[in-house]
Parts: sequence; structure tokens; C-alpha cells
Amino acid sequence: MFLPFLRWLDLRGSKGLMRTPDFTGMPNLEYLNLSGCTSLKKVHHSLGCSRKLIRLDLSHCKSLERFPCVNVESLEYLTLQYCSSLEKFPEILGRMKPKLDISVEGSKMRSHFPGWLTVLDLSSLKNLVSLPSSIGMLKSLVKLNISGCSKFESLSEGIGDLGNLESLDASYTLISQPPSSIIQLNKLKSLSFVKQKTGGGLVDGVFFVFPHMNEGLRSLEELDLSY
Repeated sequence: MFLPFLRWLDLRGSKGLMRTPDFTGMPNLEYLNLSGCTSLKKVHHSLGCSRKLIRLDLSHCKSLERFPCVNVESLEYLTLQYCSSLEKFPEILGRMKPKLDISVEGSKMRSHFPGWLTVLDLSSLKNLVSLPSSIGMLKSLVKLNISGCSKFESLSEGIGDLGNLESLDASYTLISQPPSSIIQLNKLKSLSFVKQKTGGGLVDGVFFVFPHMNEGLRSLEELDLSY
């Protein structure tokens, strides 16, 4: 399919759609809406070549397990709200524009205004197990929330590249040992690895190792390692 002038593709509510088309023939695509495609399981890898993509909506794609990559060269808005089957956050390709806004939220939408990417909320994505090392490319990130991701096992060393991060909530996950690079987050003020289940029960057999802080985490004000 070659649609060289296509800029806007709206497939929202296509409940029978199981996979997206090949985007190679859509070099000028700017807006892609796949929200409410409840049977969608796979996003074609060619989406990573969509260098002009501005807005990508994958909210309420409850069957979506993974998609390989997302190009942030032009991207201003991305939402994965209520993608409850998502197993892996996509690899991040391209160089970010100096100013943009991307909302990637698991539980609560954020209004779309120009500015830095500051919030990445992936809370309660029950099948998410990890984030790619390329997460470190989101240099302006201030808040990262993966709380309630009950299958999430480990943070990559790339987390240490998030030099502006102030809040990291990894409560109710399977993380047993944060990466050593976490001590590089010298703007981090709030850090949580709570191991108590939301229902009140305790997680059995938890083994947790916190890295030696040495001279790191200089701004830390709140550290919650309860249970």
C-alpha cells in the first residue's frame, strides 16, 4: 500500500483489527489513532520508520502485547493508556526534538501542552516485565511510575541516564535489585520499592538488595522500602 500523501490515519474502534498495516508506504504519516482496537496484538515494525509521526494513540488496546519501536524525532504525544496486556515498552529510536510533549500513561491522561516530556506513567500494566535501555534517551523525564506492574522484574542500567528524574515509584513490582546506575540520579527526591500488595497481603519470599549509595542520590528526600 503506497499512500505518499497520507497524513492522518484513524482506525479507532476497529474491534476486529488484529495487526496494523505496513507503514513503509506512508512516509508523511503524522497522526495515527488506534484507540479502542481491542483485538490488536501487533504493531508493524515499520512504524519505527515514521519520522514525521506527531501523535500516536494506542489507548484501550487491551490485547496489545508488544510493538517493537517508536521514533521520537517528531513525536509529540503517545498514550498507552489501559494497554493491560503490554509486555514490553517499545525501543526508542531517533533524536528527540529539544522541546516536545509526550504523554505515555497507564492510568491517567495528561493534557497536551508544549514543553518537555516530564511524566511516564505505566502504572498497573500487569504484563509489563521491563523497560528498554533506550529509556535513558528521555532526558527531560521528571516522574516515572511503574507501580502495580506485578510482573516487572528489572530496571535497565539506562535508568541512570535520566538526569532530571525526581520521582521513581516501583512499588508492587518483582524488582529485587535496582541497577547500580540508580545512584547517578542526583536530582531524585522520591524513591519507592514497597513490597506490600494493594490488597493488604505481603509478598512472600522477597529478597531485596539496594546498591551501595556512596556519593550518589544527593537530593533524595523520601525512600520507601517497606515490607
